[in-house]
Amino acid sequence: MNSSSFYKARIKRLYVTSDAVGLEAVQRALGRLPHLAARAVDSLEEVPAADRNLHTLCVTAFRGATLSACPGTRVHRCCNYHTVDLYAGCPLGCSYCIMQSYLQRAPVTVYADPSPAIAAIRAQALAHRHLPLRVGSGETGDSLLYDPLFEITRRYISELADLDNVYFEAKTKTDFVDQLLDIEPKGNAVIGFSVNAPRFAAEEGASAPLAARLQAAQRAARAGFLVAFHFDPLFGSAANGRSGQDGNRDAAAAYARVAAQLAAAVPAERVAWISLGTVRYTPALKAHISRPYIHDEFVCCADGKFRYIQRERVALYRSVVQALREYLRPIPPIYLCMESDAVWYRVFGSLPQQIDGLRTLFAAAPQRGEELP
Repeated sequence: MNSSSFYKARIKRLYVTSDAVGLEAVQRALGRLPHLAARAVDSLEEVPAADRNLHTLCVTAFRGATLSACPGTRVHRCCNYHTVDLYAGCPLGCSYCIMQSYLQRAPVTVYADPSPAIAAIRAQALAHRHLPLRVGSGETGDSLLYDPLFEITRRYISELADLDNVYFEAKTKTDFVDQLLDIEPKGNAVIGFSVNAPRFAAEEGASAPLAARLQAAQRAARAGFLVAFHFDPLFGSAANGRSGQDGNRDAAAAYARVAAQLAAAVPAERVAWISLGTVRYTPALKAHISRPYIHDEFVCCADGKFRYIQRERVALYRSVVQALREYLRPIPPIYLCMESDAVWYRVFGSLPQQIDGLRTLFAAAPQRGEELP
């Protein structure tokens, strides 16, 4: 992907709130968008209805929420990931994106002042020095899609580098990493890449091709970053255009090839972790999906999301885990995203707290008012 041509084609209007105009990140972005005239507003609510779409950037200083725990459920294992607000909205157009169900009539919002979030991360990390704190900025938008414009991620990495228990992850489907490579020190910063088999590229809209993402991962690793990979969402039979076991075998073979390419691109010792998750959707999102995989066999789970039936998920997970273990030495931590104990047992034979490399990853910090162990 070329960032300049992407921005020129995709960003048609730019609004900046009064509290953000003087921020360094904003001034930097304005200088890199000469084709746009920024319009001043006092708040996001002033953006006209006609401009509330993904071709509009609205830049503001701070949303209010600083550091949030990833929303888990009582019946799904949570890896204690935390998130910060950096972007809300994404124009890449992935067919399975949950944001289709609630951010379609909103501009892409940029929260350009990371100071409050950085302060919250530091406070949490210092209060629990014995536990790793994993924090990502990609819950409601791609972490690096607009980073060549604003370079906000640089501040997170630089200002958290002295904390050896903080792993700040910028998760992306782009190859926009070059603006980060010269940062020193990097601390435990992680550049995370969502990956999928090339045969499913049609589900990922304007995202960078797999080869470009792996090349970016290679550049990041060579520059001294840890990297992570997220096989999420994994697709099964109907997405291949074939049904049943034939389709599942095709999918397993396709993901095994991705595992081999990944291992060839990045030394295993530079891989911080790998997560796996199968395609899932809410009832509200289902109405927005018109792709072949929607005709596979799904079941409504305890969190209200539809997932492949359990035996299909387990088969996919097992095949990808087997391929990763075959190609990567040493084997990095591999975990399932939002899965039940039953699936963990069927895939790994154990719960994450019983698996080397995952125990501390899944160890939650005590909530306010609780005692440290």
